[in-house]
Amino acid sequence: MAGLSLALEGIDGCGKSTQAGRLIEWIRSRDPSREVLQVREPGATPLGEQVRELLLRGGELGSLAEMLLYMASRAELYERVVGPALERGALVLLDRSYYSTVAYQGAGLGLDRERILALSRWVTAGQAPDRVLLLRLPVSVAAGRLAAGEDDRIESREQAYFERVAAAYDALAAAEPARFVVLDATSAPDAVFAAVTEALDDLV
Repeated sequence: MAGLSLALEGIDGCGKSTQAGRLIEWIRSRDPSREVLQVREPGATPLGEQVRELLLRGGELGSLAEMLLYMASRAELYERVVGPALERGALVLLDRSYYSTVAYQGAGLGLDRERILALSRWVTAGQAPDRVLLLRLPVSVAAGRLAAGEDDRIESREQAYFERVAAAYDALAAAEPARFVVLDATSAPDAVFAAVTEALDDLV
């Protein structure tokens, strides 16, 4: 059985983490015999978790340094976890992928999109998610959802930054319609989950 990777994407506050937890159980219920792995970017390895803490809780970083830290975490993740899992035929659920870097550090911080994509292909050995579920949410709604919590270093950026990120996600989805499924994340979690599972019914 060939390996399969799925990615959940969207701006902060779109509900990815909530959906990822439910989705992993749904996937396992569909085929209990298949190995299913859930990972997050950045993170999922000892190095990745250290990088995550630095990126989200550390001090200020230059734009290029920030992007390269994401890439370092991703390189470790794909070499040690995702790549071997896909070779074993596992299904890997990614909470974010290199598309996040294109949106957040590319469009958000003004770094070159094509260079980010080229570097991403290198560190992932060309392994792109088989399907990307983009949970689309207006920036104003996302900000309201996040207001009750404690912002990390990325979440505390200005609204204009997230507007650029959201626009970049829309552009990525439009450029790869065979890979992306865009879902309305303004609905209640149960309704969003129903749409998520429907979008994967032919693949999982």
